Amino acid sequence: MTIMCKEKTLKEIENILDKDRVNCLNYIIKNCSSYMVTPDENEHWLCGNTILTKWNHDTGYTRKYYGFAYPDNFESWSFHTDILASEAFDEHHELENY
Repeated sequence: MTIMCKEKTLKEIENILDKDRVNCLNYIIKNCSSYMVTPDENEHWLCGNTILTKWNHDTGYTRKYYGFAYPDNFESWSFHTDILASEAFDEHHELENY
């Protein structure tokens, strides 16, 4: 089975202390139907009705919001249907700099 992500990303996931989060991120990456890397080196996965993004820059969660959000650079969105998620995924990377 081929996993679609950077080796660096896999290592970052392995270092996350919350094992439930590790399992969730690994599930999305291993079962995604679409994957893209943008020119800014951000990674995006589409898995069912969920979009997962790994930002290539520090989002600030590790310092500013520790305890209120996951202290990593992964962010996800869930949609009501797979179709809506797919449509958003096709345009998602174009909106990442807004």
